[in-house]
Amino acid sequence: MPKANNNKKVKNTDILTAGSKAYAKKRKRKQQTIERVEFDPDSRKEYLTGFHKRKVERKKKAQENWQERLRQEKIKDRAAIKAERKRQMEQRLADMQAALKAGLSDDENDDEEEETVFTDSEDKEEEKEQEKKEPDVKEFKSSSALTTVTVIEDMDDWNNND
Repeated sequence: MPKANNNKKVKNTDILTAGSKAYAKKRKRKQQTIERVEFDPDSRKEYLTGFHKRKVERKKKAQENWQERLRQEKIKDRAAIKAERKRQMEQRLADMQAALKAGLSDDENDDEEEETVFTDSEDKEEEKEQEKKEPDVKEFKSSSALTTVTVIEDMDDWNNND
């Protein structure tokens, strides 16, 4: 059997009772710190009769928290919908601007092709007479519709035919 110390022998009873001595010291300290216990009948009654009240209070608080959470979710949903609508509107606006730029560049090219220059004053007079007789037709293009406008300036021809 091995020995713990050659000089000192430890008794078995000392080893077994060492824990009880430590607990005895702790119990002694606790007894010294507590001077006296006061009994309050009002606080006892409040504690015993307040179980239902505290339970109802907890339920009410949980319900308020739930309502607040729902309100915050609705706010987030509305913000998301608003952001989506704004993004769609910006996309439509960009598409319309691109279509208008494309439409204007086509119209400008058409105008340049149809443009003729007269230098003779007699030709200008003949042109003015023809313009009076022929109606002025303009077309306006958009992404969804084509609108044609006819302008007739000289109404005398219609009145003379009657």
